[in-house]
Amino acid sequence: MSTPLLAMQDIVKTFPGTLAVDHVDFTSQQGEIHGLVGENGAGKSTLMKVLAGVHRPDQGKILLHGVEQHFRNYSDARKAGIGVVYQELSLLPELSVAENISMGIWPKKRYGLIDRKEMQQRAAAVLNEIGVQVNPGELVSSLPMALRQMVEIAKVLTQHPKVIVFDEPTSALSRDEVQILFNILRGLQEKGSGIIFISHRLEEVLHISNQITVMKDGQKVITDQTSNFTEDRLISSMVGREFSEIFPPKSQTIDLNDRLFVYDGILQRSGKRIHFSAARGEVLGIGGLQGQGQLEMLQSIFGLGGCTKFTIQVLGKEVEIHNPVQAMQSGIALIPENRGEEGVFLLLSVLENLTAPTLEQRQKYGLIQKQEEKTVVEQMIERLSIKITSTRQAAQSLSGGNMQKLVLGKWLLSEPRVMVMLEPTKGVDVAAKQQIYRLIRELACHNVTVIVYTSDMLELIGVCDRVLIMNHGFLTGNLTGKKLTEEDIMKAAVSQTDILESEVQT
Repeated sequence: MSTPLLAMQDIVKTFPGTLAVDHVDFTSQQGEIHGLVGENGAGKSTLMKVLAGVHRPDQGKILLHGVEQHFRNYSDARKAGIGVVYQELSLLPELSVAENISMGIWPKKRYGLIDRKEMQQRAAAVLNEIGVQVNPGELVSSLPMALRQMVEIAKVLTQHPKVIVFDEPTSALSRDEVQILFNILRGLQEKGSGIIFISHRLEEVLHISNQITVMKDGQKVITDQTSNFTEDRLISSMVGREFSEIFPPKSQTIDLNDRLFVYDGILQRSGKRIHFSAARGEVLGIGGLQGQGQLEMLQSIFGLGGCTKFTIQVLGKEVEIHNPVQAMQSGIALIPENRGEEGVFLLLSVLENLTAPTLEQRQKYGLIQKQEEKTVVEQMIERLSIKITSTRQAAQSLSGGNMQKLVLGKWLLSEPRVMVMLEPTKGVDVAAKQQIYRLIRELACHNVTVIVYTSDMLELIGVCDRVLIMNHGFLTGNLTGKKLTEEDIMKAAVSQTDILESEVQT
């Protein structure tokens, strides 16, 4: 058998109190797309960070073309031909697209000055190669998450790596953008690159990979050709048990006339009126193609702009919301799309993050009641099965799924009347998804109104009691019951008709 492009042999990596990677072997061949799956905390990301030079292994070897490598840091790994597209983006928002793409490999003119013309041309070339239409001079902060993800990919490709790790690269992409990415992967595959593809979207792994490795609890469970896997086999290998139902049963007793939440506003981008209500205990989905104004509208509910002249009623009373503090005081919570930048304080501890929105409730005579704080935090950690070594552990050290649970936990402690969730299961594993789905239904059963935005149609159908569809900044569909199907969602998503207010519960 030929020497593999990459061989990781007997890799061990420990952290205080945690064996993150437990004697794992992993290979990647030239011209192969190797899928890597497992629950959050299974060790996938840690193994890839060892490969990328971010972590040094406690034991084991890394070989490229049969030659042992010793990576002291990410720079060493990059120079050796390792590229990584991380789930949590590494872009600097206040720099331009071109500056981010050339970060660390600046084109130089005489006397060491940066060649900005060459930098712009380099960025334009790689963006054109992957089919992304964006101005290289535009600030990254002005781009939506999907375009930021594509810029991150372009940044790695400019380094011409031999082995490329894609860690949840599709989590912020639309279906069309996923297909563009897959075309890029196949092009790299044809050029002989070794591709490692990590995703919780198992159908994507089965579609794009040549072979798949499953990890669980820091160990490799199995490596096999993709043709030998089904989605059921992947799931059972990942979690060690079978799943019969993904989504919990929906409520059968929602009274749509029992309006807990009413929204009426004008979307800035379209100038169109958006008017809808949500019932007590209802899970209301917001769908449609990405970038149609859904996020702007939902963020305005939390006082983050996006709409003008809007009014909000909670429990029949009009509330004034111009900022997040007013939203919180009105009983509204928001789970943001980008948990790393907007959902947690990365440098603060798990305990500090969980109690941040409710500090005033834990005070007596101006002092925080430490024992009460400790008790409620431990109860929430147990309730959500957040995997940590200590409540003093920094939030930035958590896996994507556990970080999302941290965001959920801090808002659950505030006991909201309305919970707005933006892509709540993006980048989390199968088991964590099921837990979040159960939590959404649990909130609804306790008469909380839950408003969910997700780009996953099956999630909309499986989780939500009713779904509103947006296109071009206005409402084009109001679907429930037998009308809540993939076909009807897509029809509404491309419709040019602004539905009559009478068709939406008002």
